Amino acid sequence: MLNHKQRGFAGIIMLAIFGIVMVLMVTGAMRYIQSSQEAGTTVHAVTQAQVRAWTGVEAMRQFFYQSGPTQLATLNVGDVIDFPSAAGVTGQVVAISTTAASCVDGVQLTVNIFGTAAQTSSGVQSIFCVAAGTTLTTYNLDDAVLIKGGLTLGGDINVLNGNNSNTSFYVEGDVSGHGSISGFSLLYSTGNLTLGGHQNIATVAAEGDVTLTGSGAYTNVTAMGNISMSGGVNSLSAKANGNITLNSSADVHGTLAALGDVFMDSSTSAGSVLSQGNVSATNASIGNLMAEGNFTESSAGSVGSGQVGGSISRANWNNSVNVTHVEGLQVAISPVTPVNVQDLRIDAWALKSAANLAFDIDLNGNILVQVRNMSGIANGNYYLAGKGKNQDYLCDTPSYASGSCYKKICVGYSDSNSCFKYVSKDDEWQLDGSQFVPAVLWFNGSVNVGTGRYVDTIIATKDISTSGSHTIMSLNFAGYNDVCATSNFGSFHATDLCSAGELHYSPIANIALLAGGYVEDTFYGGDIHLGASSEVFGSVMAGNLLYSGGNTTIHGYLSVANQSGGTDGSDFRGSTTIDLSNLPTSYRPGEVITGNVEQGEGNTGNTGKTKVSQLWSRYL
Repeated sequence: MLNHKQRGFAGIIMLAIFGIVMVLMVTGAMRYIQSSQEAGTTVHAVTQAQVRAWTGVEAMRQFFYQSGPTQLATLNVGDVIDFPSAAGVTGQVVAISTTAASCVDGVQLTVNIFGTAAQTSSGVQSIFCVAAGTTLTTYNLDDAVLIKGGLTLGGDINVLNGNNSNTSFYVEGDVSGHGSISGFSLLYSTGNLTLGGHQNIATVAAEGDVTLTGSGAYTNVTAMGNISMSGGVNSLSAKANGNITLNSSADVHGTLAALGDVFMDSSTSAGSVLSQGNVSATNASIGNLMAEGNFTESSAGSVGSGQVGGSISRANWNNSVNVTHVEGLQVAISPVTPVNVQDLRIDAWALKSAANLAFDIDLNGNILVQVRNMSGIANGNYYLAGKGKNQDYLCDTPSYASGSCYKKICVGYSDSNSCFKYVSKDDEWQLDGSQFVPAVLWFNGSVNVGTGRYVDTIIATKDISTSGSHTIMSLNFAGYNDVCATSNFGSFHATDLCSAGELHYSPIANIALLAGGYVEDTFYGGDIHLGASSEVFGSVMAGNLLYSGGNTTIHGYLSVANQSGGTDGSDFRGSTTIDLSNLPTSYRPGEVITGNVEQGEGNTGNTGKTKVSQLWSRYL
């Protein structure tokens, strides 16, 4: 807290977010040591005191996010900073400015943070700029499946669209695999697209090359590069800015159009061929031909009719080539152009203020929960505690006592079993219970969602994985009875979602799983691993990559943002189904809040998100 003689915000202020003193000490320390090195500070060793000091710096950064510049401007030089859950960490505000040239339209604060351990003390001075951001807004998704970073298909993926007209599958990066894809109206790749196996897709398009083998059936195939089709592949039309090659029985029933050359192997066919280059065929069948360059048929192929601007070459005995030369022939073909890439930014930290229950760990290993808009309990920070047959209660202290514990937040497999386990070495929350209170759940760290049925929105700042026979249903998908009137939790529910006998619509409640977040400008986590036999009812938002283990069904939209910028790509194995049939009216898959605007956090006193920049740090 901050202590000062004045009352109000500049008087006694509990730090607004429980995550302030619960971040992993080493993680926070190393990140800020790196930033101090970049600022010219040489660090030879990290003592326990230094770790505590840097943890305090991270705590202040989080506090500034929650408070916003308007409230922070009311602080005073000399205000003392207390950290209620962090022994050995203290601090003080030493300078405040609303006119600093290095912090235009914001508040610049200088704080001294001290860490002590045993007989050792360490101090850090940091300067922060805190400025107002923008309000969280609803983000509209254009595609049923949006995957950035590329995709490898080791299994099958199909869509059941029902009455949903949006069945587009958009991949930023390369697509490759031999699994089956079916039901999509569009598969689009900004890179190269290579598919084998049995496919049933209306339109396949790529900004690079398209290579199709196997037994796929398509309506349209387009590429800004080259197209190659072989085997039993057939399409109504094909268009490329480069060359088009048909091999071994490939067939284009309608029009084949290439700004480059066309190559047709034995037993291939096309209803019509348009080319601004040359056309070379070997025992191929062409209905109508128009080419600006040369035409060659080296075997017993046929052309029903055609014109070329260049030479005509065929065997003297082949009377099935009906092509004439037209000097200066021009063939009009409009080039393939790219579609706009939908911007997508997923940030769990920006969504923390929208969570009903936000989970973190203090420096003593206790689970702390920030409660917001839950019935029967005041907003604020609580410990998750349990004893004997009373497990997983929100309490005032780390130890269970009936007089200071208020609400049970989950149902374990027995009264004596907790639903929660935090593994510090992996920074992972392990959820394993028969039911959790329906709410927006936020976790600082990774989350493994075990066997069970969950009616929740689960948000993690790092990764999410599912295991066992697992079902999760987003709050909007579930509807009023499963969210607001559950038998296990009675009247304990999210008040911002449940009111007057109705489920109040909120875009964040369309999300079932969301992973990954920014710390300043660096993205962490964001991988979602869906284990075999997982079934998700609601939108899945992976800030980095998605891995499907097979026999997975998603009743909703899937978005993968690759915000770490890696080149490995997502990986689907086994069978993955995107089921858009029979979606309830309370669930709107195209509407989500993902933290897409500027990174930051907000709270009830700060309707816009706050942007915090660490300008400078040094050891004292």
